[in-house]
Amino acid sequence: MLKKLLPIFILLIILILNNSIYAQIIKGEAIVGYNISKVEGDRVNNGIIAFNKIGLNVGLGVLVPLGKNFDINMEVLYTQKGAYRKYGYSPDSATPNYQTKLNYAEVPLLIQYTDRDRITVGTGLAYSRLVDVKWVVNGRTITNNVNDGYYATDNLDWLLDFRLRIWQQLKLNIRYSYGLTSIWSGPDDALLETQAGEMQSSDQRSSMLSFRLIWIFNEKQSARNLNQENE
Repeated sequence: MLKKLLPIFILLIILILNNSIYAQIIKGEAIVGYNISKVEGDRVNNGIIAFNKIGLNVGLGVLVPLGKNFDINMEVLYTQKGAYRKYGYSPDSATPNYQTKLNYAEVPLLIQYTDRDRITVGTGLAYSRLVDVKWVVNGRTITNNVNDGYYATDNLDWLLDFRLRIWQQLKLNIRYSYGLTSIWSGPDDALLETQAGEMQSSDQRSSMLSFRLIWIFNEKQSARNLNQENE
Protein backbone atom coordinates (compact mmCIF):
# COMPACT_ATOMS: atom_id res chain seq x y z
CA MET A 1 0.00 0.00 0.00
CA LEU A 2 2.84 2.40 0.83
CA LYS A 3 4.40 1.78 -2.60
CA LYS A 4 1.14 2.90 -4.22
CA LEU A 5 0.97 6.06 -2.10
CA LEU A 6 4.63 7.03 -2.53
CA PRO A 7 4.34 8.45 -6.11
CA ILE A 8 1.47 10.69 -4.99
CA PHE A 9 3.49 12.03 -2.04
CA ILE A 10 6.45 12.71 -4.36
CA LEU A 11 4.21 14.56 -6.82
CA LEU A 12 2.80 16.63 -3.95
CA ILE A 13 6.29 17.67 -2.82
CA ILE A 14 7.33 18.55 -6.39
CA LEU A 15 4.26 20.76 -6.83
CA ILE A 16 5.10 22.61 -3.61
CA LEU A 17 8.77 23.13 -4.38
CA ASN A 18 8.27 23.92 -8.06
CA ASN A 19 7.05 27.46 -7.38
CA SER A 20 9.22 29.49 -5.01
CA ILE A 21 6.57 32.19 -4.57
CA TYR A 22 3.81 29.81 -3.52
CA ALA A 23 6.27 27.88 -1.35
CA GLN A 24 6.45 30.95 0.87
CA ILE A 25 2.70 31.04 1.52
CA ILE A 26 1.72 27.37 1.27
CA LYS A 27 0.42 25.67 4.40
CA GLY A 28 0.76 22.02 5.35
CA GLU A 29 -1.67 19.66 7.07
CA ALA A 30 -1.31 16.55 9.23
CA ILE A 31 -4.61 14.66 9.31
CA VAL A 32 -5.89 11.89 11.57
CA GLY A 33 -9.43 10.68 12.13
CA TYR A 34 -12.02 8.08 11.26
CA ASN A 35 -14.88 7.42 8.83
CA ILE A 36 -18.35 6.02 9.29
CA SER A 37 -19.72 4.76 5.99
CA LYS A 38 -22.33 2.75 4.12
CA VAL A 39 -23.02 1.68 0.55
CA GLU A 40 -26.23 2.79 -1.17
CA GLY A 41 -27.64 0.11 -3.47
CA ASP A 42 -26.21 -3.00 -1.78
CA ARG A 43 -29.59 -3.83 -0.11
CA VAL A 44 -27.86 -3.79 3.28
CA ASN A 45 -27.95 -0.16 4.39
CA ASN A 46 -30.69 1.10 2.08
CA GLY A 47 -33.19 3.24 3.94
CA ILE A 48 -31.07 3.18 7.08
CA ILE A 49 -29.80 6.54 8.30
CA ALA A 50 -27.02 5.01 10.40
CA PHE A 51 -23.52 4.66 8.95
CA ASN A 52 -22.41 1.25 10.23
CA LYS A 53 -18.86 0.73 8.89
CA ILE A 54 -16.00 2.36 10.84
CA GLY A 55 -12.58 2.97 9.29
CA LEU A 56 -9.41 5.07 9.40
CA ASN A 57 -8.83 8.40 7.68
CA VAL A 58 -5.19 9.59 7.85
CA GLY A 59 -2.83 11.55 5.63
CA LEU A 60 -1.20 14.83 4.67
CA GLY A 61 -2.34 17.91 2.80
CA VAL A 62 -1.42 21.33 1.47
CA LEU A 63 -3.35 24.62 1.42
CA VAL A 64 -2.60 27.23 -1.24
CA PRO A 65 -4.15 30.64 -0.37
CA LEU A 66 -6.21 32.44 -3.00
CA GLY A 67 -6.39 35.84 -1.40
CA LYS A 68 -7.32 36.48 2.22
CA ASN A 69 -10.21 34.07 2.79
CA PHE A 70 -10.01 31.38 0.09
CA ASP A 71 -7.73 28.35 -0.17
CA ILE A 72 -7.20 25.49 -2.57
CA ASN A 73 -6.84 22.31 -0.49
CA MET A 74 -5.20 19.12 -1.77
CA GLU A 75 -4.79 16.02 0.40
CA VAL A 76 -3.28 12.55 0.11
CA LEU A 77 -5.18 10.10 2.31
CA TYR A 78 -5.44 6.49 3.29
CA THR A 79 -9.14 5.96 3.92
CA GLN A 80 -11.30 2.95 4.77
CA LYS A 81 -14.88 2.72 3.52
CA GLY A 82 -17.50 0.03 2.99
CA ALA A 83 -20.58 -1.44 4.63
CA TYR A 84 -21.29 -3.54 7.70
CA ARG A 85 -24.35 -5.09 9.23
CA LYS A 86 -24.56 -7.75 11.91
CA TYR A 87 -27.63 -9.13 10.17
CA GLY A 88 -27.05 -9.04 6.45
CA TYR A 89 -29.11 -9.93 3.42
CA SER A 90 -30.08 -13.35 4.86
CA PRO A 91 -30.89 -12.75 8.57
CA ASP A 92 -31.98 -16.32 9.35
CA SER A 93 -28.79 -17.99 8.15
CA ALA A 94 -26.44 -19.74 10.57
CA THR A 95 -23.98 -16.86 10.83
CA PRO A 96 -25.83 -13.76 9.63
CA ASN A 97 -23.47 -10.92 8.80
CA TYR A 98 -22.40 -8.68 5.94
CA GLN A 99 -19.11 -6.80 5.54
CA THR A 100 -17.61 -4.86 2.68
CA LYS A 101 -14.13 -3.51 3.48
CA LEU A 102 -12.83 -1.08 0.88
CA ASN A 103 -9.49 0.64 1.50
CA TYR A 104 -8.38 3.49 -0.74
CA ALA A 105 -5.53 5.83 -1.55
CA GLU A 106 -7.51 9.04 -1.98
CA VAL A 107 -6.65 12.49 -3.36
CA PRO A 108 -9.29 15.14 -2.49
CA LEU A 109 -9.19 18.60 -4.10
CA LEU A 110 -11.35 21.35 -2.56
CA ILE A 111 -11.90 25.08 -2.60
CA GLN A 112 -12.42 26.48 0.91
CA TYR A 113 -13.65 29.72 2.46
CA THR A 114 -12.61 30.80 5.97
CA ASP A 115 -14.70 33.26 8.00
CA ARG A 116 -13.06 35.31 10.77
CA ASP A 117 -10.11 32.92 10.89
CA ARG A 118 -12.25 30.39 12.78
CA ILE A 119 -14.84 28.61 10.62
CA THR A 120 -14.01 27.08 7.23
CA VAL A 121 -16.41 25.58 4.70
CA GLY A 122 -15.49 23.95 1.43
CA THR A 123 -16.53 21.67 -1.37
CA GLY A 124 -14.77 19.66 -4.03
CA LEU A 125 -14.04 16.25 -5.52
CA ALA A 126 -11.96 13.28 -4.48
CA TYR A 127 -10.33 10.66 -6.71
CA SER A 128 -9.71 7.35 -4.99
CA ARG A 129 -7.80 4.21 -5.97
CA LEU A 130 -8.79 0.89 -4.42
CA VAL A 131 -5.78 -0.73 -2.73
CA ASP A 132 -7.40 -3.44 -0.61
CA VAL A 133 -10.78 -5.19 -0.49
CA LYS A 134 -12.64 -7.82 1.52
CA TRP A 135 -16.25 -8.88 0.95
CA VAL A 136 -17.73 -11.26 3.52
CA VAL A 137 -21.31 -12.55 3.50
CA ASN A 138 -22.62 -14.87 6.22
CA GLY A 139 -19.12 -15.84 7.29
CA ARG A 140 -17.97 -16.66 3.72
CA THR A 141 -15.28 -14.51 2.09
CA ILE A 142 -16.41 -13.88 -1.47
CA THR A 143 -13.33 -11.85 -2.38
CA ASN A 144 -10.21 -10.40 -0.77
CA ASN A 145 -8.39 -9.54 -3.99
CA VAL A 146 -8.65 -6.18 -5.78
CA ASN A 147 -7.96 -7.93 -9.10
CA ASP A 148 -11.07 -10.13 -8.84
CA GLY A 149 -13.00 -7.29 -10.44
CA TYR A 150 -15.99 -7.13 -8.13
CA TYR A 151 -15.25 -3.55 -7.08
CA ALA A 152 -14.11 -0.64 -9.24
CA THR A 153 -10.47 0.30 -8.78
CA ASP A 154 -11.09 3.99 -9.60
CA ASN A 155 -13.79 6.15 -8.04
CA LEU A 156 -14.89 9.78 -7.84
CA ASP A 157 -16.70 11.37 -4.88
CA TRP A 158 -18.28 14.74 -4.13
CA LEU A 159 -17.22 16.36 -0.83
CA LEU A 160 -18.76 18.86 1.58
CA ASP A 161 -16.33 20.02 4.26
CA PHE A 162 -16.65 21.94 7.56
CA ARG A 163 -13.77 22.96 9.86
CA LEU A 164 -13.66 24.68 13.23
CA ARG A 165 -10.52 26.00 14.91
CA ILE A 166 -10.41 24.56 18.44
CA TRP A 167 -6.89 25.47 19.60
CA GLN A 168 -4.06 27.37 17.91
CA GLN A 169 -3.43 25.53 14.59
CA LEU A 170 -5.62 22.56 15.53
CA LYS A 171 -8.93 22.21 13.70
CA LEU A 172 -11.88 19.87 14.06
CA ASN A 173 -13.10 18.67 10.68
CA ILE A 174 -16.41 17.07 9.66
CA ARG A 175 -16.66 15.95 6.04
CA TYR A 176 -19.44 14.31 4.05
CA SER A 177 -18.73 12.46 0.81
CA TYR A 178 -20.98 10.75 -1.70
CA GLY A 179 -19.96 8.63 -4.66
CA LEU A 180 -20.41 10.08 -8.13
CA THR A 181 -19.45 6.72 -9.63
CA SER A 182 -20.52 3.18 -8.76
CA ILE A 183 -18.10 1.14 -6.67
CA TRP A 184 -19.43 -2.10 -8.19
CA SER A 185 -17.79 -3.40 -11.37
CA GLY A 186 -18.55 -7.12 -11.13
CA PRO A 187 -20.95 -9.19 -13.25
CA ASP A 188 -24.68 -9.09 -12.58
CA ASP A 189 -24.76 -12.77 -11.66
CA ALA A 190 -22.46 -12.02 -8.69
CA LEU A 191 -24.99 -9.62 -7.15
CA LEU A 192 -26.74 -10.98 -4.08
CA GLU A 193 -30.45 -11.60 -3.71
CA THR A 194 -32.39 -11.35 -0.45
CA GLN A 195 -34.81 -14.03 0.65
CA ALA A 196 -37.58 -11.58 -0.23
CA GLY A 197 -36.34 -11.62 -3.82
CA GLU A 198 -34.69 -8.18 -3.79
CA MET A 199 -31.55 -8.03 -5.90
CA GLN A 200 -28.56 -5.82 -5.15
CA SER A 201 -28.14 -2.93 -7.56
CA SER A 202 -25.19 -2.75 -9.94
CA ASP A 203 -25.18 0.99 -9.18
CA GLN A 204 -23.69 1.08 -5.68
CA ARG A 205 -22.50 4.40 -4.23
CA SER A 206 -20.32 5.06 -1.19
CA SER A 207 -21.79 7.44 1.40
CA MET A 208 -19.57 8.54 4.26
CA LEU A 209 -19.02 10.93 7.17
CA SER A 210 -15.49 11.68 8.36
CA PHE A 211 -14.46 13.12 11.72
CA ARG A 212 -10.87 14.34 11.77
CA LEU A 213 -8.33 16.45 13.61
CA ILE A 214 -6.11 18.61 11.39
CA TRP A 215 -2.95 20.38 12.46
CA ILE A 216 -1.96 23.29 10.17
CA PHE A 217 1.74 24.01 9.59
CA ASN A 218 3.19 27.35 8.46
CA GLU A 219 -0.13 29.12 9.03
CA LYS A 220 1.15 32.34 10.66
CA GLN A 221 4.12 32.69 8.32
CA SER A 222 1.84 32.11 5.35
CA ALA A 223 -0.50 34.89 6.48
CA ARG A 224 2.40 37.34 6.94
CA ASN A 225 3.91 36.53 3.53
CA LEU A 226 0.54 36.78 1.82
CA ASN A 227 -0.08 40.20 3.37
CA GLN A 228 3.36 41.42 2.28
CA GLU A 229 2.74 40.14 -1.25
CA ASN A 230 -0.56 42.04 -1.45
CA GLU A 231 0.86 45.32 -0.19
